[in-house]
Amino acid sequence: MIALHRFATRWRHPIALCCGLWLPLISGCPTWHAPQRTPIGDSSAESEIEGDVSPTSNALVARIDRVLSENLEHRRLSLAQQGGWQILHGVLAYGRDLTLTTAGGPVVVVDYVLDGGSLQGFELRRGDLIEGRRGVRAPMQISTKIGQGHRDQWLAIIAQTGLPASHAVVVPGDDSVLTIDDWVRQAEYDVPLNLELEFSWTLIALLAYRNTDHRWTSRDGLDYSVETLLASELRRDLELSVCGGTHRLNAIAMALEKRRAEGRPMTGVWKDAEAAVDAAHRLAKRNQNPDGSYSLAYLHRNGWARDLGEQLGTTGHVLEFLALSSPAKELQQPWIQRCVGRICDLLDQCASMDLECGVLYHALHGLREYRDKL
Repeated sequence: MIALHRFATRWRHPIALCCGLWLPLISGCPTWHAPQRTPIGDSSAESEIEGDVSPTSNALVARIDRVLSENLEHRRLSLAQQGGWQILHGVLAYGRDLTLTTAGGPVVVVDYVLDGGSLQGFELRRGDLIEGRRGVRAPMQISTKIGQGHRDQWLAIIAQTGLPASHAVVVPGDDSVLTIDDWVRQAEYDVPLNLELEFSWTLIALLAYRNTDHRWTSRDGLDYSVETLLASELRRDLELSVCGGTHRLNAIAMALEKRRAEGRPMTGVWKDAEAAVDAAHRLAKRNQNPDGSYSLAYLHRNGWARDLGEQLGTTGHVLEFLALSSPAKELQQPWIQRCVGRICDLLDQCASMDLECGVLYHALHGLREYRDKL
């Protein structure tokens, strides 16, 4: 296991992508001066034999471990400098290993926010009374890049830390004994309010605590299911979706992984989901640049991003999807290893640069999912 310590961000010159824009009061991901390093292998090699496993696999995993550990240790998050958007993206990458610098000393981010700690942009409120229990709701703060930008985004990130549904959640100003499960039930109840038809994060949260045949009744009195939300995601245009549709693809991939683990039939919407992921894999392979990076169109068209931060954002999002949706053997294909190597190169080259936190942490999350899958 890699030794994970602490990580953070400062934001003087952030990259303006779908996941970030410039804000004067919140800073991005802090810098440090890493030693110059030589990339492992030839990341620009274009020839490969389908099915071969690169002999550099072990060296690549060691490099991932080093990059993950260095970024956690040297880019430290501070309560005084970062908001919920920046800090929760860090949790996505590092889970409960991520700590936050506060006036009272370092705290584990997940414990801090669920225990009612104050964090700009992370706000929990008392929800509806649902079947005799009070729910928990996190309001949207769209386009602030401080608060929750997507419905159920905070819940989805917390759900991926592995905490049980029974884990306590403190809502400031409310003495009720609330849990993550109350937050999940509120998300189910509020599905009809999702006018954006963006169920990626809702699906990810539900998959952590419900089986793939789960059904429920929402506030409109209608029945919904995991399959309902999955079918909705499959109908959306990926190219018109945030971050090239990679978040939708992540949710679809995670749903498929859980369905297979349950041993349930892969028919109907599940067969459609498999076809969508396979098609996305073909796009990603076809539109990858020779050095393993991706364009501003993500996996949909090839081309070159304008700077290192943009390359890191697009390539990191694509790797995140590939790592979540591919078996370990496929992840050792040379074309995917080129993607991993390029992200490691970019993170080394950007060590002395402030980075927008969505860009940085999605790339690191992709690396961690890749390493864990192997």
